[in-house]
Amino acid sequence: MSSHPLDSPSPGLATGPVRSVLVFCGSCSGADPRHAALAAEVGALLAARGVALVYGGGALGLMGECGRAAIAAGGRVEGVIPRFLKDWEVAEPLCDEMIVVDSLHSRKQLMFEHADAVLALPGGLGTLDELVEVLSWRNLRLHAKPVWLMGDGDFWQPFLALLDHVVTAGFAGPDTRTYVEWLPDTPALAAALSLP
Repeated sequence: MSSHPLDSPSPGLATGPVRSVLVFCGSCSGADPRHAALAAEVGALLAARGVALVYGGGALGLMGECGRAAIAAGGRVEGVIPRFLKDWEVAEPLCDEMIVVDSLHSRKQLMFEHADAVLALPGGLGTLDELVEVLSWRNLRLHAKPVWLMGDGDFWQPFLALLDHVVTAGFAGPDTRTYVEWLPDTPALAAALSLP
């Protein structure tokens, strides 16, 4: 079996300070109220740590909970929203900065460029799309930013099992699972933010 260029070990994670975090999460609240509470905790924690929140700019669902909690705690909040979703997702009017872009692709790229780390909270297809693309970029050695997952009730366990399955099936290298770290709670996030 021939080797693939991506079979070699991936470079380590970026080690600079985390001054901004890109949060992917649902524009709906979901069935479990713990998810909304977690989103609010994350927003408040980022603000308390002086870490800017970069997110999709929506006022609904977990996006709204996270964004409003960060704003209420005095944090800096940057929203990035496509023009066609501005009314649909209801853009949060209290953001420090709201950038309106032309497409979902440009939204993802701009949010990513403006952040030092990525955190995925529970969400739907849009959240999964954003997360998988960031992990694909990591796999292609396009970045070395930390990528974290948080969610109550083992929300992310099926996703992590799928990553393991893809590795076992021979479609990804064994270090793929190191591209993402599951954090059990906000104290774990606080500790991750404190790392050099």
